[in-house]
Amino acid sequence: MSTPVSPLRSVVTSPYVLLTVCFLLWSGNSVFARGAADIMPPMNLAFWRWGVGIVVLFPFASRALWRDRATYLKHWKLFLVVALAGVTGFNSFVYHAVQHTTAIHATLITSAIPAAGVVAAWLVYRETISLRTALGMLVAFFGVVVVISNGNVSVLASLAFNVGDLIALLAVVAWTIYSIGLRAMPRGLNPMGLLLGVMIVGWLFLIPFFGYELAQGDRAAPTLGNLAGIVYLGVFASVVAFAFFNYGLAKIGSTRANVFNYLSPIFSGVLAVVFLGEALEWFHGLSIALIFGGIYLAQNARRAVPVEVKTG
Repeated sequence: MSTPVSPLRSVVTSPYVLLTVCFLLWSGNSVFARGAADIMPPMNLAFWRWGVGIVVLFPFASRALWRDRATYLKHWKLFLVVALAGVTGFNSFVYHAVQHTTAIHATLITSAIPAAGVVAAWLVYRETISLRTALGMLVAFFGVVVVISNGNVSVLASLAFNVGDLIALLAVVAWTIYSIGLRAMPRGLNPMGLLLGVMIVGWLFLIPFFGYELAQGDRAAPTLGNLAGIVYLGVFASVVAFAFFNYGLAKIGSTRANVFNYLSPIFSGVLAVVFLGEALEWFHGLSIALIFGGIYLAQNARRAVPVEVKTG
């Protein structure tokens, strides 16, 4: 007879709950990156963020990483792609993008991640989505458009795009590669060991870019605010959030997990109201209803069964 699962445990292990918390934590990353764009060079931020994350996670995951080393060496090419896309690439592109473009542009472009994930899942796994999932994604995307346009969708027609928008698009590509590549990793790997390995390899490839910034005289000032922000990013936006995302992706698949990306502008807006004193407007409520409604539609649709892909 199986032991009944307690209601509390079912909540704290729910991929939907953990993915929601994950994107709340990542929204804090976005808010800090925007606020520090003028005082924190992007590769400084990426280097120290992941460095802190590695130090925090190492005591808990190093043994698992070492135990599975043979598997990582056997699949080193796939492992390298996942690390480069998820750690070296994605957030570095985001941090660079907000140096050159507006938060509206960056949010709008990175909202393409769920759609990009659908295309990639079809190309790699021949995974299709149901009409209900597609409708849910469309509704949630419209909710994003509402919040970033302050309820006046017509203003989007006057937006002029620049090099920062292209960098944000590269971030979308990097995250899509990370999500798809993570699914292809061999089963049975310890998730925390995998996360630590990805962080270490990705961080090592950040070192040359960090060194270049230092050589150019671009370095972060050791202020209390910068230090607190880096600790938050290293612990919560790196270790905790990535662990939650990886767990959720393993449970419900990349397409449905990436739909939770639509929560980011909502959470970013809430954090801006709380910490930056911004006003809460009527369109925030409409956007919340549309985004959560879209996610509900997408998560309650029939899940497609992907084709098994051999990894070596």
